[in-house]
Amino acid sequence: MLSVNERIASKLARAFTKLAQPCQFIPSAGQAAYSRSVNLPPTEKDRSNEYVLEPVNIAEFLLSEGKVQCDDLFELNGNQYRLTQHNGSDNISVSFVYVSY
Repeated sequence: MLSVNERIASKLARAFTKLAQPCQFIPSAGQAAYSRSVNLPPTEKDRSNEYVLEPVNIAEFLLSEGKVQCDDLFELNGNQYRLTQHNGSDNISVSFVYVSY
């Protein structure tokens, strides 16, 4: 029987999958590309740094679908993006800043 924490994590992973879009993920380490889920939350300006004029784009990935690191690429809707900086993580997902590639 699953513990309460395992059931909560499972439900959150299913909710993430419903909100996410399938993308083609291309690891920078040279492994073969594969399909995985990505969630792109609404873009906001970073108000903590007055010199960054562009909004920051964040991509979220489920940890259960595989490792994610800087310089990995993902393709979505015919566009390709590169992950540039780790933004945050929890026990279910990880988020990175991304740029058009």
